[in-house]
Amino acid sequence: MNEEEKYFDYSMMPGTKLNKNLSINSGEPIISIITGYYNCKKYIRETANSIINQTFPYWEWIIVNDGSTEEGTKETLEEIAQLDNRIKIYNEKNRGRIKTRDFAISKAKCDLLFIIDSDDAIDRTMLECCYWTLQTNPRASWVYADLVNFDGQEFLWKKIFDINIEKKENIIPVCSLIRKEALLDVGGYSAVDDDVHEDWHLWLRMLEKGYFPIRMNYYGFWYRKKKEGGILDSINKDKKRDEHARSEIAKQANKIKKEIFAIQFPTTTKSNYDSYPYVFDWNRQPINKKGEKIRLLFILPWFVVGGADKFNLDLISRLDQNKFDITIVTTETSDYIWRQKFEKYAEVFDLTSFLHRQDWPGFIHYLIKSRNIDIVMQSNSYFGFYAIPWLKSEFPKVVFIDYLHSENKSWRNGEYPRDSTAIDGFLDKTYTCTKALKESMKNNMQRSVDNVETVYIGVDEEQFDRNKVEISNNSDLMKAKDKLKGKKVILFLCRISEEKRPIFMIQVFKKLLEKDKNLMLMVVGDGPQLNEMKSVASAIKENVIFFGMQSNTKPFYKVADVSVICSLVEGLTLTTYESLAMGTPVVTADVGGQKELVDNTCGRVVKNMQTAENGYFNRKYSNEEISRYVKAIQEVLSDDKLKENCRKKILNGYTVNNMANIFTREFEKFAREGSQINELSVINRDLYKQYLVMYNQLDIRNYFPQEGGKYSYNNLKQYKLSQLKGRLWQNPIWRALIKFLKITGLMGIIQKTKLKQKIRNIILK
Repeated sequence: MNEEEKYFDYSMMPGTKLNKNLSINSGEPIISIITGYYNCKKYIRETANSIINQTFPYWEWIIVNDGSTEEGTKETLEEIAQLDNRIKIYNEKNRGRIKTRDFAISKAKCDLLFIIDSDDAIDRTMLECCYWTLQTNPRASWVYADLVNFDGQEFLWKKIFDINIEKKENIIPVCSLIRKEALLDVGGYSAVDDDVHEDWHLWLRMLEKGYFPIRMNYYGFWYRKKKEGGILDSINKDKKRDEHARSEIAKQANKIKKEIFAIQFPTTTKSNYDSYPYVFDWNRQPINKKGEKIRLLFILPWFVVGGADKFNLDLISRLDQNKFDITIVTTETSDYIWRQKFEKYAEVFDLTSFLHRQDWPGFIHYLIKSRNIDIVMQSNSYFGFYAIPWLKSEFPKVVFIDYLHSENKSWRNGEYPRDSTAIDGFLDKTYTCTKALKESMKNNMQRSVDNVETVYIGVDEEQFDRNKVEISNNSDLMKAKDKLKGKKVILFLCRISEEKRPIFMIQVFKKLLEKDKNLMLMVVGDGPQLNEMKSVASAIKENVIFFGMQSNTKPFYKVADVSVICSLVEGLTLTTYESLAMGTPVVTADVGGQKELVDNTCGRVVKNMQTAENGYFNRKYSNEEISRYVKAIQEVLSDDKLKENCRKKILNGYTVNNMANIFTREFEKFAREGSQINELSVINRDLYKQYLVMYNQLDIRNYFPQEGGKYSYNNLKQYKLSQLKGRLWQNPIWRALIKFLKITGLMGIIQKTKLKQKIRNIILK
């Protein structure tokens, strides 16, 4: 099971209920939704809910009843039509699914056709993403998304488009947005009979004529995989019909003589990095009323497992949905890990999954305009800092704010706090997770701190309460119960990466074992240094347990006698909050704002000798520094009174509810008073446009050139390599390694010895 499957929640099928907040629809429809209906009373309401819930309201839905035999069919469809005046029902005699679909198309007003069956569902942003990716790729003829199989069978379907595979296996879902002109040009669906896979045959005919698709990189389509099977399953099970279907597909596949490539996000075509940001051609009224709610737009990097992402989720999930309406855009490629958690509270657009970089500013501009956005909150999005000056010049009355978690002096001279300081004239306010970061911005970056405020991220004290946590619910801990029994337990919980110093932690633990054999080290987490950490710990493996990534960390805090944080770079770690809330003392490095929460009443703060500046990759640890940690851990383990103080510390102003209440008051104030920035100070739009061009030029990665309208890459191995590069580049450790190799001249040596090509070949295998 991959990470996406591990975290995916199939119960969040988008048609389970009809949303209360419906969008305002103005003007003629842009998309005609096409559905052939036959004996589907059991599922049609869920399909209807998912369509009516769409964030893009400019559609008509044509449902053609193909002579259904179920009792009450017409009444059911009339009930569906009563839900929304954009729904049109046609009751016809039975003519089969293919002719029924073409009949529905003949009734369509729009030039864009969205095909969906009467038992499937779509993500609430599906139509909006489909529309804008086709608008920004005018040469493409249709667009589709990755799909979720649900109901009878549950699995995720993500297939990279390859025409050679498509000839043998249909990897393009039926649910797609298609340009009507292209569909009619190849004869529609009725070019084949009912015993042929009509959507597959259609794609092959379109590819034969040189039409090409766009594949969006998100799970926008939910395909009901019924236990009893569907029409296509019945064809496959009938030998004669199956042979006929395969024969027709093979004949059509053989007609495709040219190599056709799809646009696939993220992404197989080159962005126009030199292009200035532009405004989408969009003149319709906003989809909601100004002042009805406070409209928030969050610009975030991604939805992964981490402290910053947990803060975002804690805040968004605790805002009163009766007061706030939330939209989120993300700007870094990532797997589908925590996205669904955010989708419970907000409409979500991952820009990397359906738009080229040159179109991102225009889409965010469109969102602010179409949603009547009051406040834009940016946090940890590298792109967001570059986009804000131009967006502010376009929307001077909108409030722009940001939240900062930490600084990393080894990356871009201070990372996000440095970016925030560079654009502080466009921000009504900046929030930091620690006072230490606020002071560093003032003293080291010359940031005026008049509009900087510290708001601690906090922890959910109700969830992280040792009295409510059952260790028996964690099978991994139960297996280790005998090894842990009667021992003092040290917890090292984090991403196992360079800045957390996992190898240093093992050296500290070895010294501790020399003084006391009755100790156990629990390592919880995963990361690039995990295998090395295991190797270094092999000599003491009887006293170290590696638990890997855990979705529920609370039982580990309960078992532990102390948590250790020996990082080189931190803000104020989520681990610190959670451990103290669970009554477990913390020994921490004196980095970031750790000492603002940890003191001698609830743990120990240790001064590091190694720093990010003087030895990020240094494995020659100082004996003096190791001794400092050994002493601190021993002191904590010998003082049982510390546990009593830990939770009290959290309850005294460090809860997530306290954080959410502060932001609620802040948002309400901004919505009431508006931006206090002088509009005349943000009018230099050409400079701000150039700022975005500069960002694109500095951040070229993960893209392939497009030559003469044809894609110059010629195999999927290259595409997969580009995806790997993109993921690696997201990791600051990888960026630091590349920088180190270049500075020391090792990169040149690697390239001269052709080692780089050998490494690439190994990866591609």
